[in-house]
Amino acid sequence: MGHSVTVHLIRHEKTAANIERKYIGWTDESIVINKCEYQLPIQPANVYGSDLKRCKETAKLYFPTAYFHPLEKFREINFGDFEMKTYEQLKENPMYRQWIDSPETVIPPNGESFANFTERIVHQFRQIVSAAGDYCFIFHGGVIRVLLSMIGPKEESFQQIDVQHRLIYTLQWSTWANFEGGARCESLSVEPIMEKENL
Repeated sequence: MGHSVTVHLIRHEKTAANIERKYIGWTDESIVINKCEYQLPIQPANVYGSDLKRCKETAKLYFPTAYFHPLEKFREINFGDFEMKTYEQLKENPMYRQWIDSPETVIPPNGESFANFTERIVHQFRQIVSAAGDYCFIFHGGVIRVLLSMIGPKEESFQQIDVQHRLIYTLQWSTWANFEGGARCESLSVEPIMEKENL
């Protein structure tokens, strides 16, 4: 087991924009205030993630004693002119329709290409997961979808993958050599994050 790699991916808590079903990329919105306490099956000493408030605040909520490493390269994709808008607001926009149909090739006006988004996520991820061990990340939904499409146990496109809040996606490789060589994970488990019961 000393040579294995385990990666935990957790989506941040919801923000108002998430609840309103808006595209939220680089907008630095806080999570909806939540006074609950949570019980998680992992208690990492270090947690990595985006430098935006919603990831930092979620890390503090879930892992109050861990050290959080905020990294700009782990931000959600920059939605450009689509930022903080809903499907209903955008559905008549021809460029938006093109982007929805082919997000890998169409770039939102004033936004970020999918290729650039993917490159910065994967590069930063590989810098952190640099040896056998156990790693924990608090990410945006799009970031987790990119990683699951590339290193999840089966081939799935970004568009096929759905990532929910309050779940822990745990990916495991039996050896460092498998991870380093670019192999997909050997197992993926999904576990809910539960609120502590107040007795």
